[in-house]
Amino acid sequence: MSTQAAGTDSELSALQDLLSQSQGVFEAPENAAYLTELPSLPLSDLLATPASLTTQSHTITSSLTALTHTSYPTFLSLHKSSTALLGSLSSLDSSLNALLDTALPALDDAARVFREKSGPSVIEERQKTRVVLEQQDKLHDLLDIPILIDTCVRNGLYSEALMLATHATTVLAALCTLQSKEGGFISSSLQLARSLQDEVAFSLRSMRLLLLDTLFEPPKKLPAFWKAVQFLRRMQAMPEDELALTFASARIECLRSALQNLERDAGVSGAATFDVNDNITGPTAEDREKQLDRQADDVARFLKKYIDAWREGAYDIITQYTTIFLERSHVGGPSPSSSTAQPNPVIKQTLLPTLLSLLLPPLRTHLRRAYPHLAPLSTQLAYCSSAMARVGMDFRALLSQLLTQAVVDGFTRDLRIGANREWSLTLSKYTSGKNKSAAPSTWLVSAVQPLPSLSTLVTQSSAPAHIPPEILTSFPPLAVSLNTYLRSLNRLRLFVPVNAVNGVINALESSLSKAGQELFTYAVECGASDKELDILRAGGAAYARVMAPFLRRAVVEGVFRAPRSSQGDGDEMMETESGTKDDDALEIVLQKWEKWLGDGT
Repeated sequence: MSTQAAGTDSELSALQDLLSQSQGVFEAPENAAYLTELPSLPLSDLLATPASLTTQSHTITSSLTALTHTSYPTFLSLHKSSTALLGSLSSLDSSLNALLDTALPALDDAARVFREKSGPSVIEERQKTRVVLEQQDKLHDLLDIPILIDTCVRNGLYSEALMLATHATTVLAALCTLQSKEGGFISSSLQLARSLQDEVAFSLRSMRLLLLDTLFEPPKKLPAFWKAVQFLRRMQAMPEDELALTFASARIECLRSALQNLERDAGVSGAATFDVNDNITGPTAEDREKQLDRQADDVARFLKKYIDAWREGAYDIITQYTTIFLERSHVGGPSPSSSTAQPNPVIKQTLLPTLLSLLLPPLRTHLRRAYPHLAPLSTQLAYCSSAMARVGMDFRALLSQLLTQAVVDGFTRDLRIGANREWSLTLSKYTSGKNKSAAPSTWLVSAVQPLPSLSTLVTQSSAPAHIPPEILTSFPPLAVSLNTYLRSLNRLRLFVPVNAVNGVINALESSLSKAGQELFTYAVECGASDKELDILRAGGAAYARVMAPFLRRAVVEGVFRAPRSSQGDGDEMMETESGTKDDDALEIVLQKWEKWLGDGT
């Protein structure tokens, strides 16, 4: 019994030691519950508990040992991860302590300083942003206006473009007023307004340039010009005088360009000079006249186109200027204030001379080159002057002088390339070179007809002015020369202004005096025998008493059909280069012949 008690005491002491060693383990809630339940167990259970626990301990130890052998990499990885996690948690703890102790106070101080320094500006920006958001639709529409104006200008919708520009100005003014009432940001508003106004002004400048370019477009007509000028007035692009001058200058420049294109296409130049010989060459006078006529055909075709183009252009310019700038009150001006303003009358007064300066110089240059095609050109010019007279430009008096001078110059040229050259070639053939000593009987008189006496070589005043004297057939050079003169007179009859009578006669007498002087010089200086002198005297008498008077009558009575004294409307006789009148020069030559003939008899 004592032994049993002693064993029991030793077990209790061992249990107490175990409990004391495991006190920390049993302090866990699960162990505390087990210890609380343990005293209530029966003795048998208590006695079996150590063996059961020992068995379980060995089982767990064996299981742990087996698990350790089989899963030791996992335990190593778990140990490494646990160590790393503890290090990370320690670092996080240090960082959090630094954040709480240092960074957050510094951030709070910086935020306070930022609020104190930048707070008002941020509030102002917020207010600006609020205003912009409130006016977003209006601003969006306003910012689109310059693009819309450009689109309207490109499509020719000028009225809509001006309406948009007016709307933009109104909206900008209202927006600036609204912002100023709300505490406003006038500087930024003015900056936006100036930027938009600059864009609108740039678009309007483009529109003004397009409208001004319209005035320089040749194919445009009155409605297009009227529209362009009206919009320029609405834009107040320039004063009325300047606008009228710009319009007139633009249309005149278009007309000048069109006329210059005609000159270039025709191969003529407005600055060309008139050459009386025209570089015409040919074996006979007929050949030279044919070459000259071919050139005259080209010039006449050019002048016809030129006159038509000038008439249409000048008529359009005058009517357009009158309708747009002088008759606006009848068509409905743009506004009462601008409709009363009239352009400077000097512009209208200078417009007509400027237009005439595009017509008269080319006519003065080329009309004489169109001879003998002056008759249809004079008819065309008469129609042109009549049409322009209906709009206040009557220049028929100027045309008369031009046509008269063209006829005189053309007739003079015919004489120089025809009669003068033929006579010079004939005379030089027998008075120079190898034939210098040729007797007059070999070339001056016909070999098949008897030599006429001086008494028969007189002018028949009763003979028709258009029938040449048959007696001149006895003198072949004179007959050939007379035929050339008559051919020139026949060309002259195609168009004969009455005022050209004096100039034509002067040209004829100049040619006759030159030929007579050359023949007289040959007759005096040839030193022929008495028989040859008789031939020379007969030839001189035929020239001085038959040929020259007949040609005078042929011009006055045959061409102009009137005595010379009643023609010319008081025009003065044209003088030669030496300053002596042509009829005086011819009279001097005739007097020389009469004196020489008288001395010979």
